[in-house]
Amino acid sequence: MAVQQFLMMGRAAAGRTIITGQRWVAGDNTQGVTGLGDATDNRTTFAQLGDLETWQNIESPASHPDNRLVVISTGALWVWGRNHSGTLGLGDTTQRTSPVQVGSDTDWLEAATVASASMAVKTDGTLWTWGDASSGQLGSGNTTARSSPAQVGSDTDWSHILSTGLNGDRLFAMNDSGEVYYAGIEFSGLATVSSFTQIGGGDGFSDVVLIGSGLVGYK
Repeated sequence: MAVQQFLMMGRAAAGRTIITGQRWVAGDNTQGVTGLGDATDNRTTFAQLGDLETWQNIESPASHPDNRLVVISTGALWVWGRNHSGTLGLGDTTQRTSPVQVGSDTDWLEAATVASASMAVKTDGTLWTWGDASSGQLGSGNTTARSSPAQVGSDTDWSHILSTGLNGDRLFAMNDSGEVYYAGIEFSGLATVSSFTQIGGGDGFSDVVLIGSGLVGYK
């Protein structure tokens, strides 16, 4: 079963499609998350971010508010924000108030950041993580932090990221078979693991939504 490309890191709602165009921002500018070049005042009116017209509406609303990870229509990954624990994937922990491209790869599909860790899926089905690993949440089999993207294992059937917002102690992902995996600190009866481990024996899910510490799957 091939899982569709997701909108807003979740199932596309009826009538919504993936669009490409300019990016306009307003509101919170904590940690420079508007990308407009400063981290001082909140924005009370919309302002265009740069002159790119390749932004997409596929960001996760559950991502951590201090950082932005955005895959544009060309497949490039652009990031900015607080960058604590190296969550931007730029090899350091320096705050960015303007968008910076992560490397030169143009085969990113989805990306999201939680409290202190980030993850992404590429179009070839590989899974990548970076940031804090104190709870094993990067799925690399250890607790070694890293500030640049690194591939997790060798599987090429990953298709979707399930963002957990403020909780950076665990990461979730789904594969083409509709199986759900997690790595990180224990929750709701599941043990702490440092390698991505399937949740239950279920498969065939077309979408899974995280609500608090619970999961709801759809077939």
